[in-house]
Amino acid sequence: MTVCVALCCKDGLVMGSDSLTTFGRGAPVSRYTNKVHVIKHTDLAHDVCVAGAGASTFIDKFIDRAKREAIGTAFKAVKRKLDIRDFVERVCEPVVSILLKEYALDRASFFGTPMTEFSLGMLVGGAATDSKGDLEELRAYTVYQEGISEIVDGYGTIGSGAAYAELFLHGFAPEPHNIPLKDGINLLSYTIKGVEIMDPNVGGESSICTLTLAGKKFSIDRVQQRALPKNSKETMEKVLKKIGADMRKIVR
Repeated sequence: MTVCVALCCKDGLVMGSDSLTTFGRGAPVSRYTNKVHVIKHTDLAHDVCVAGAGASTFIDKFIDRAKREAIGTAFKAVKRKLDIRDFVERVCEPVVSILLKEYALDRASFFGTPMTEFSLGMLVGGAATDSKGDLEELRAYTVYQEGISEIVDGYGTIGSGAAYAELFLHGFAPEPHNIPLKDGINLLSYTIKGVEIMDPNVGGESSICTLTLAGKKFSIDRVQQRALPKNSKETMEKVLKKIGADMRKIVR
């Protein structure tokens, strides 16, 4: 379980998540892992950023299959290096659909049992190119566990803490496209830490990446922990207490 957030800022994209992961080992086991991955491949026009929520095994299987097979297969089909649109439509959607079929539908049919839980959602960000292969714009997509994607408009959230994140972002970013990237980094940090207060399945250090486009240069950079706001969880706790007090005033 987790929370992943993508925010479309005035001068770039910000993507991030918490780091708490629960594994099934007979009994639940919690560990801290990176959930924001940068995928590099010779058949990609540019690197892509993937933030995954759900069972860690399915996220790992997606990344492995994308790198080993799906990116190369899509490259041969379209006869060009893949931009973010190609990656989402020709790699993310089919691979997620195949994983759902193999590990949930087919296994349930084979064993004659109810379909087992399949949990895999992703936020995917990168650069779109024009017909000449030149950089055009930044885009982020939500990829759902059914293998369907949609473009992120403003901000997108996935994971067990998504509803809480949506609430905080509604207040933080009513017009996200007007927010500078540097403020978006702080905004994501406060959002993730606010969700951590509400959702016991969210925790640990935040992992945040920025995606920027300047002329002919596209880059994905990881934000160092020292660059994130300190005491963000404590700050959000104060905000939530104030909201609670204001709500009680309404009732009275």
